[in-house]
Amino acid sequence: MFESITSIFYNTLDAIFMPIIKVLHPALAILIIAIIVSLIINIATKLLVDQERVAELKREIKEYQAKLKKGSKDPEMLKKLQEEQQKYMQINAELMKLSFRPMIYTWLPIILIFIYLRHVYGFGGVYQELNPGWNGVVVYLPTILSKILLVNFWHWLGSIFYKGGFNIVSDTALGWLGWYILCSFPISTVLRKILGIK
Repeated sequence: MFESITSIFYNTLDAIFMPIIKVLHPALAILIIAIIVSLIINIATKLLVDQERVAELKREIKEYQAKLKKGSKDPEMLKKLQEEQQKYMQINAELMKLSFRPMIYTWLPIILIFIYLRHVYGFGGVYQELNPGWNGVVVYLPTILSKILLVNFWHWLGSIFYKGGFNIVSDTALGWLGWYILCSFPISTVLRKILGIK
């Protein structure tokens, strides 16, 4: 039963993504998948979150923080602002609630995409079967960028949780997960601006 479900899952995503996986370099294929996933997440956020309310709440919090900064020099004003603090804690809680709403609908598809990408680009995965000499490296970063992004630390952390595999030893190399994460942050930021997400 479980094998048939996973087979259906992999076959469905293979039908969607395998044409680009077979033709494109892993870095470009993963970039395209990151764009698609980020687009879906940001559209969900746009549709599920009241953008005007988020903007209003952020404005109120910003105003309170400005008053708090100004009031730090005036003890009487600071006391008044501390009395209002509960109101702003509630505003902040509402903002957090609004921000987490899309996650309810998007976390499962994201996890499924990660499972699929590991199936394709992980050790012994589909891509390695198609390209037996592949060593698991999706991109090599410039040395300075790999140091800024703490690539060594992430390799060390990954080795704790993931035994076996490609054993990527280069300090500047990223595998599929590192490359996906590196791509998804700027893509998501640009899409949020384009879609007008607050």
